[in-house]
Amino acid sequence: MKEEMTNSPIPVFDVNHPPIEFRELIDDVMENFEQGVPANSKRARDADLAVYTAWGKNVYGSYFKAIPSSPEHIEKFLNDMSVEVTETISTKNVNGEMVDTTIKHRLKALSTIERYLASLSYKNKLYLDAIMDITNNYQLSSGFVNPTSVRRVKATLQKVRALYRDSSQKQAQPFSLDLIEDVISLHDGSLRDKLEITLLSFAFDTMMRCSELVRVNVEDLSFDPTFSDGIVELHWSKTDQEGQGQTRYLSSQTVKLLKDYLQAANINSGRLFRSIGKNNKQLEAMHKDRVGIIFKRLGRRLSKFYSDNSANNILSKSKTVPKEISAHSTRVAAAQALALNGASTVQLMNEGGWKSAVMPARYSRHADTKKGAMAQLHKRARAT
Repeated sequence: MKEEMTNSPIPVFDVNHPPIEFRELIDDVMENFEQGVPANSKRARDADLAVYTAWGKNVYGSYFKAIPSSPEHIEKFLNDMSVEVTETISTKNVNGEMVDTTIKHRLKALSTIERYLASLSYKNKLYLDAIMDITNNYQLSSGFVNPTSVRRVKATLQKVRALYRDSSQKQAQPFSLDLIEDVISLHDGSLRDKLEITLLSFAFDTMMRCSELVRVNVEDLSFDPTFSDGIVELHWSKTDQEGQGQTRYLSSQTVKLLKDYLQAANINSGRLFRSIGKNNKQLEAMHKDRVGIIFKRLGRRLSKFYSDNSANNILSKSKTVPKEISAHSTRVAAAQALALNGASTVQLMNEGGWKSAVMPARYSRHADTKKGAMAQLHKRARAT
């Protein structure tokens, strides 16, 4: 068998310009190599490649070849994705009037550009692996350089990063516990309100991502009658594609809201959170994008409430008016609250389901500042 493989004809061609008859075979092998890759990871990389391909066809024409990539093309792509653009947006102020605002920003966030580059690196490596498998020539790698790792591209990425140095990545505004308590106090008793305030409180306690929240089933809940709190089983997450599972804590307040919501919605099994459609019709599930929409709406409700000081008996001058609420706001708020309460980075990673310390460190940096040496100095000075 070994002798047959040695004597079998091995196609010889330029790795960067394979014969047309091999292109389809290469694509098939690349697809086969990704059979075991988590669906969300594959979908994200394919989407990034589609962005690069669409950009290339627009700039260079319909014959643009995305993979294998050219360092020159990637260089221009990075520069084009980081250009400054001016945009006029129309928003409603607290009085309900439409106001036009002109803002300047980079076309793509730095984290998005870095993700594009990582996806291109992966796809080019996968391309080479496919060719080596087809030709049975595993020496090809010695003559192939991943275009994302050449000096030209690295230098361009450094230059792009410098453009963002004066504007660190905008962090979602925290939806803190005191804000959540005010939202709960404002609910009108409708099924939609019960759903939304329960989702908000549940998201804070569990620190779940949108994709995780909408996958929770009633059967995953467990309530403790002794302490009136509970836990929820998380069977799948972004960082647990194999489904090893994890448990998250539920406060007594969240458990109380859950019981009230489940009874009002008459939900006994299946998906826990279900969107309310037209005519207050309850749907079978909720799309993950709906979570962010709900949080933003609750934030706008609070903003309007806080703007009316005469009718507001809860407003505290120390409260921050929620203006930049997003789907991540509960995760940010929970991470900051835990950090202020003395949680370690490892504990934050466990609670929020992070594999690395990068995101919890970013989310909790404001809390860490308040615990820093200068903050402690002023606290001691005020105490004397």
